[in-house]
Amino acid sequence: MDNSSLLPLLERANRIAALSDPQALLEQTLALLMEVCAARAGALYLLDETGKALVCKAGDSRPFKARVALARSLAGKALRQRQPFHREDFSGRKFHTLLSLPLLIGDRALGVVHLFDFTRPAFDLAQLLADRLAGEIDRSIQLEASRQRNRRLEALIAILGQIGNSLDRDRILRVIIDSAREFLQAEACSLFLCDEATGDLELVIASNVDASIQVERMRVPAGKGIIGQVVASAETILVSDTASDKRHYGGLDRLSGFVTRCILAVPLCTRKVDLGSERGVTDERILGGLEALNKIEGTFSEDDASLLRILANQAGTVLEIAGLYTDVNELFLDVIRSLTAAIDAKDPYTEGHSRRVSEFSVEIARELGLPPDQIYRIRIGSLLHDVGKIGIPDAILTKTGELTEAEYELVKQHPAIGARIMSEVRMLKNELPMLSGHQERLDGSGYPAGLKDGQISLTSRIVAVADVFDALTSDRPYHKASSAEEALDYLHSQVGTHFDRLCVEALARAYQRHAIRTAGMQNKK
Repeated sequence: MDNSSLLPLLERANRIAALSDPQALLEQTLALLMEVCAARAGALYLLDETGKALVCKAGDSRPFKARVALARSLAGKALRQRQPFHREDFSGRKFHTLLSLPLLIGDRALGVVHLFDFTRPAFDLAQLLADRLAGEIDRSIQLEASRQRNRRLEALIAILGQIGNSLDRDRILRVIIDSAREFLQAEACSLFLCDEATGDLELVIASNVDASIQVERMRVPAGKGIIGQVVASAETILVSDTASDKRHYGGLDRLSGFVTRCILAVPLCTRKVDLGSERGVTDERILGGLEALNKIEGTFSEDDASLLRILANQAGTVLEIAGLYTDVNELFLDVIRSLTAAIDAKDPYTEGHSRRVSEFSVEIARELGLPPDQIYRIRIGSLLHDVGKIGIPDAILTKTGELTEAEYELVKQHPAIGARIMSEVRMLKNELPMLSGHQERLDGSGYPAGLKDGQISLTSRIVAVADVFDALTSDRPYHKASSAEEALDYLHSQVGTHFDRLCVEALARAYQRHAIRTAGMQNKK
């Protein structure tokens, strides 16, 4: 094909690459490749989370298989060969010829495009266009995954608010499993508790189950089923096909009529709790397990497992603490820690950042002689100071190069985003200034509101100092960690313009009495 014919196709591919709708991107990619090869039918498949199967994401309205095993399939052959594969004696679904185009990102397989009954064997051109669009498809997939993680984190925030508004154990557990089912995109979730007398597992709460079926209070015999293995080993188990797993206990399926195809199961554990007033400490133990059943699309992933473990930890905490205390402060803090850890984990350079900022802020507050109730609020507010970053795309947060002006303006909105999100949580009313004001500076040069001097709360000034101190003493893509002494020198140099003198001096005193451990010091433990 000469350049005059190729140019319009490349221009069309560029227009397709610019599409913001992921599904439109896939459908128009398939349509372009079908047109180039004059194919009568086509389907576009992408690898699932396991990398062992292909899932149909686009087709020209024909009933193609929704899921294809990679092993021994024609699609798998095209991906293994890393080049177009065609058969002229293909007889599937009344088609006569088949062309498989691998979608590749370097050496990494992304998926495959099947073209049926092609009459124009433009294999090289079709592969050229497929290669051009594979990168855009991959970026679209990653962007959608990032959006889904953000939606899940927002779901955790919603759970936080509901937990903080109730002391009813059963209501809290119901909120947890219903929310887990929703943001894991599972058909159902179940919570089991151990019967200490028999060792059996009792199903105490289940979500999305026919109300006419008395599923709750059903039992799994001790040591039986995948949930029994989870309780015995205290480990997470992911099973993509229960029909081929001998550990699956089908008794509940037979009683309920529910058909279990895949399972994600995590242990439900308590943690040590100091009861106070010389009443001792409760022991860590396994109470039961939490299951998510049947991923609506695809199979459960390690990311799903991480989120379910967070919720299982909270469920275990509720069961242990709700009957002992009249408030849910410990549960509240645990959820916040899990949430902020999940946000920090989006960037390997910020792992542990929120926890350390909270520790530094608390020590500054203690040096300033603030009362215990205010120190407690500072602990929570400083933990959540970066929660607004869930509204900032991962590509910006993890960018190693210099941000564009537009990207930086977006980053500058994270304090306002965090305050807006957390304003929905009644128990966080006093912590909101720390979320919205920790990037403000005394001379008015900060963001997002450009506050100055007395307009900035003391708690915001505390978190501002702790935040910059941790950033300076941690490795980041754009600088190596400074020593604590170098960081303190910098903070002192900015006293009166950027930072509050009392807060900087309080941090220095806390460091001198060894109450402060920087990221580098903690990594040497």
